[in-house]
This record gives sequence, C-alpha cells and structure tokens, in this order.
Amino acid sequence: MPHIVLQSFGNIPMHVTANIKTVVEECHLKLEPHTVKLLDLLLFENQTRMNSYYASEKKASGVASEMLSERFFAVHDAWRGISRIGICLENMAQLSKLVQIGALRHEAGHSVLHGSVEHYVFSVTQPLLEAERKFRLGRDFSLSILYLISMAVKDFEVTKLLAEKGYVEDQLAYSSHVLAASEDDLTSWKMAEGNLAAEALCAASRLKDAASTIAISQFLQRPPVEKLKEELSYLPDTILERFLRLAEALSKCVTGETLHNVNAAVRSFVEVFLEPSHATL
Repeated sequence: MPHIVLQSFGNIPMHVTANIKTVVEECHLKLEPHTVKLLDLLLFENQTRMNSYYASEKKASGVASEMLSERFFAVHDAWRGISRIGICLENMAQLSKLVQIGALRHEAGHSVLHGSVEHYVFSVTQPLLEAERKFRLGRDFSLSILYLISMAVKDFEVTKLLAEKGYVEDQLAYSSHVLAASEDDLTSWKMAEGNLAAEALCAASRLKDAASTIAISQFLQRPPVEKLKEELSYLPDTILERFLRLAEALSKCVTGETLHNVNAAVRSFVEVFLEPSHATL
C-alpha cells in the first residue's frame, strides 16, 4: 500500500476527501503486487484551480501535456519522478457514481503501470520522422501525434490491467463516458476535414478516447466495432474505416513494455492513416 500525500486546493468537504482516498487505496491494494511506495493525491475544488496548478507545473517541468478542458476530471502524471493523481471535484460531480469510481481506479492503474517519468517522455520514431519529411508536416505535428498515441497505449494498458483484476463494470462505464462524442469533437472534425495533418490529429485524439473501450471489449471477447461506429458516425466512411483499422491494430500492438507498445502503435498509425491519406492527394 503506497503512502498517500494528500493536498487540497479550495473548499473540499472532508467526507469527499475520505471517499476518494478509500477508493484509491482499495484499488492499489487489489492491484498488488506493484512497486508504488509514494503517491501524491491532489484534489481541486474547480477547473480554474486545476488549470492554474498544471499550467505552472508544465512550465516548470517542460513536459508536454494536453490542455485541461472542462471534460477533464482526473489526470495522472509522473513528471517529478513520483506518481501524482489530480482530481477536479467540480467536474467529477457531473458524472455518475460508477463513472467516478471507474475514473479513480483508472488513474490508480496509471500510478501502478506508469509511475516514472520515462512513461511520459518518448522520442519521435523513425516511421513518424519519415512521414514528417515526406508530407512536410512539421515537428510539432509529430510530437502531438506521438503524445496522443502514447496516451492511447497507456490507457489501453491500464484498462486491460483493471479488467484482469475484476474491475469490469466500472471500467465499462468509464470507457463509454470517455468515448462519447462531444460538440468539441464534431467541431474539431469540421475544421480539420480536408487537411491531412488536422485530420490525423483528430484521429489520434479520438483513438486516445477509444483506447479504453477497445481494451475492455477485448477482455469481454466482443468486438468494439459497433460502439465505435456509433460514437464516430460523424466521420466520412473512408476515415471511419481507417479508424476501425487503427483500433484493431492498437489491440495487437499492446504486447510488451510501454515503450515497445508506443513505437508499434505509432508505426501502425503511420501505415494505416498517413500513407493511405497521401495516396489520395
């Protein structure tokens, strides 16, 4: 059982703090054996406090991170060499109890599998470098794709671990919530359509959202195709078909250590999404 260092930012009721800590501790106990000895648990009253904290951390660490939108309710990182879970109570309150528990367990799973900084800093792989040069996409594009694909891989790994440990119902609820298409997703695609780089970024972002669904479906021995089609119905048929191939490839890529899995997933992304896109230009 790790020693949990709790920090609260804002007015957070004691019973809420106790309930969250209980779920996190229970999950770490069930996920044993693991090497987590110390865990920072940060509770934020609202999105504003959470954004301010992570903006400062991002500036101090220099590690790339995703912008924390109103959809973010829990995050994990290890930028300082120690697992850290951040929770936005304002956003968590909008979720069902089952999704809340699933989210807390999901972040606890990250602390077990991805509790060191090397799980957050990856090098651009050769296939991505070649695609960057061939399609003149730029280094920022490559880094963004790498970041999103690495998140998808890590979410897949966590969901698989939790399901194997018996956490199925809550992870099913959590994965469905994360996959659900938002207005931002629809707007992002409308703005991206017709632009290779923007379309690829949209696909990588949605693969990140779909990773937990793909993993839990594999565990339940039922294909995720229909669920993915339902939530990605706004995509053109050709893009959706490539995305489904990406989903299938992701489930086959996660077979070893995280670095190996990320490299394999990036290679599949280039082969499945970028190469066919270029052929149609």
